[in-house]
Amino acid sequence: MTKAAAGTRKRRAYAARVPLDVRRQQLLDAALRLISRDGYAGLTVEAIAKEAGVTKPVVYGAYAKLPELLAELLERTQKEAVAQLLAAFPPDASAANEHLARDVTRAWTTTVREHPDTWAPILLTGAHTPEVVLQRIEQSRRVVRDSIAAMFPRKEGSPAGARDLLAAEALVAVAHHFGRRLLLEPESVDDDELARLIEDLVRGALGRS
Repeated sequence: MTKAAAGTRKRRAYAARVPLDVRRQQLLDAALRLISRDGYAGLTVEAIAKEAGVTKPVVYGAYAKLPELLAELLERTQKEAVAQLLAAFPPDASAANEHLARDVTRAWTTTVREHPDTWAPILLTGAHTPEVVLQRIEQSRRVVRDSIAAMFPRKEGSPAGARDLLAAEALVAVAHHFGRRLLLEPESVDDDELARLIEDLVRGALGRS
């Protein structure tokens, strides 16, 4: 092959070189878009590479394995999600009021609607969700459960009882169900009606009319 012919050969397009931390954020953002759009079923290295506009070797250059990428993605999104949720709670039990459950629920539904990309990796789980993701989500669920149980009235200084924890866990399960609805069918959920329902569930769980 002549030099002229070699010079006219079409060169392969390469992803621009960027700092590793920037590349990782690009890949995390690409994975987040995929999860928000399609759930975890189609989340592969190849799909992330295509979404980010790079090649698979570029992805592997930033993350040796897909679980590493997912662990960092969950670290980022769960911190944001838990912070958003706990911000709806009063700073101490004395600040609670009789409509606490309703107010917290209303604040949470607003947060999910305004930040769907933060909540998608947590709420849109299913049969294809990697185990590393499920483990991290369960850790955060326990934090939220304990925070809810701590808001239930009890004697000063006494820890949450078994009933408190069960009630809180049931509320987390209800929130997970309707959180998915907020992401997948946002028009199907009336935020005010859901807030009143949660308030009624809390009163029932605590044995109050």
